[in-house]
Amino acid sequence: KENDMRKGIALLLLCAVTMSCLAQSTSEQERNKSVARIFFEEVLGKGQLDKYGESHAKDFIAHAANHDAALEEDLAAAREERKALPDMSVKVNQMVAETDLVAVYWTVSGTNTQAGMGFPATGKKITMAGMTLFRFKDGKIREEWSVFDMLSVMQQAGLFPANNKQ
Repeated sequence: KENDMRKGIALLLLCAVTMSCLAQSTSEQERNKSVARIFFEEVLGKGQLDKYGESHAKDFIAHAANHDAALEEDLAAAREERKALPDMSVKVNQMVAETDLVAVYWTVSGTNTQAGMGFPATGKKITMAGMTLFRFKDGKIREEWSVFDMLSVMQQAGLFPANNKQ
């Protein structure tokens, strides 16, 4: 009976440690999701670009197909987007977190009333969905990978002919 009791206590301790680790991991994931949501909806969506550094690590890197961008370059791109779409809003559609990663499915909309992002002002309404994967470190965005359909944006702006099916 004493051996069974020891096994039971060991099992309880193992469960307690495991649950504690899971709870800590879950709370960290929820914190990271909150940072990601605030970044998309407040910083980008409401143009509060002065708060960019609050969510990003100083050694942040945005990875693209053929170019990596540091924090200042990523911020400059956000300024160009805001310039081209001054009424830009961002909606977070869905988020999923696992380990130190947060995936965000988002939708951006706005009116292209100013030149920016290499586009002239067209006056056209633009809507674009995309996905971003963030890697967090110490509660800040450390890395980013994003995908979106720039061809669709150019077509909506009237800068590239739409593929007409006949």
